[in-house]
Amino acid sequence: MSLLTTIRRKLLNNFPFRKKNIDPSTAYNLWASTYDQQTDNLIIYLNDIIFNQLLDSVAFEGKVVVDIGCGTGSHWGKILSKNPSELIGFEVSEQMLVKLYEKYPKAKAYISKDNQLRELQNNSCDLIISTLVIGYIKSISDVFGEWDRILKKDGDIIITDFHPAAVEKGATRSFKHEGQEVLIKNYLHTLDKIRTLAKESGWKEIEFTQKKVDERIRFFYEKLNMLHAFENSFGTLLLYGIHFKKS
Repeated sequence: MSLLTTIRRKLLNNFPFRKKNIDPSTAYNLWASTYDQQTDNLIIYLNDIIFNQLLDSVAFEGKVVVDIGCGTGSHWGKILSKNPSELIGFEVSEQMLVKLYEKYPKAKAYISKDNQLRELQNNSCDLIISTLVIGYIKSISDVFGEWDRILKKDGDIIITDFHPAAVEKGATRSFKHEGQEVLIKNYLHTLDKIRTLAKESGWKEIEFTQKKVDERIRFFYEKLNMLHAFENSFGTLLLYGIHFKKS
């Protein structure tokens, strides 16, 4: 099975959150203090590669950018280096925003409780970014409708997330807290579903990319002395990225 699932099975069983998935807000409040200290997280490593690739095809200068699930602002340095006119974040975790403000004291960010973007007017932004987030959202049809409301004509949407193939094979959204594992409640959204909803919103697919377990990430498994998991997972799709444009 995948690296994430194999690690999960190796962890101790006495952590109070282990036997049930907890909501993203609670989970990320726990994770916030150590989130930026992950130097060898495979998912974050692959997500950065996908995100950077998709960003290269989008113009940022003078644009209003909205980061859905902005967290601690892990992508903000790169985004701000491209000179947007404004960068606005939305996040479900108050503690993640605390970390964001430590790094960017003048950040403009809001707590999102129900996936509504009430602080933004219709047709008010040029680019929506959502990385490793939509799997936490139960009704993405409602969310896509809200994104479409705030997005200008010819605006762009960049989405990255766990690949549905990985979720179907047992990959979990989890992290360690005080040496134990926390499982985060999430939902499976197929690529067909995402593309159908995007088409219904009038979004055109511009670019698609995905990453799988292959020789390029063998070193992650080697560091954990888990080459058996690498062999069992070889070829498994882990993450995807997709760029839409509102037409």
